[in-house]
Amino acid sequence: MKEVISPELAQYQQDKLRSCIAANRGDLKQGIVFAGDSIIEFFPFKKYLGREKLLINLGIAGTDTNWLKHHLHDQVLAIEPEKLFLLIGTNDIGLDYGEDHIVSNIEDILSSLKRESPSTAVYLLSVLPVSEKAVYQEKVKLRNNRLISSLNHRLKQLPNAVFIDLYPLLLDEDGDLADDNTTDGLHLSQKAYALISEQLKTYL
Repeated sequence: MKEVISPELAQYQQDKLRSCIAANRGDLKQGIVFAGDSIIEFFPFKKYLGREKLLINLGIAGTDTNWLKHHLHDQVLAIEPEKLFLLIGTNDIGLDYGEDHIVSNIEDILSSLKRESPSTAVYLLSVLPVSEKAVYQEKVKLRNNRLISSLNHRLKQLPNAVFIDLYPLLLDEDGDLADDNTTDGLHLSQKAYALISEQLKTYL
């Protein structure tokens, strides 16, 4: 089943964007920014990545590449981040956007970052796996690991970013997102956040 952006989600996104814009006026410049969807928004950075560096969470639930492309300046670029970690794409699949559309949007986003903030080191995180088990289907909807793997293969080739492949860290023996790494087949458990944090620490 295709996902839809409800009026409630759209309002939530606008409210979160306003919070991002307000935060961007503060003393946050040259921090390390994480941007993307709910997997980023719910990432407990301080717990798993420490408190030594200025880590800025600009994740917004429901974000897709159209949204990020349109709001990139206000949400991210105004901070002039030292580093940017970007996780985006799974909601595009849920909304039934084609692979070419997703890749093109992400390529445009990376080009904009390179052009407007050339000193920012950009890290593109792989789209993460889902569990295709029937018990999770209501949440996972159109997403499947064949599409995600194909998308990641293309994202890895894009210029203007370092690609970080977190996908295999979270799989079970059947190639699904492991049950103990997820809360609902799509979103991550605390165990999964701990796993990916160990790899991300090497880039901080």
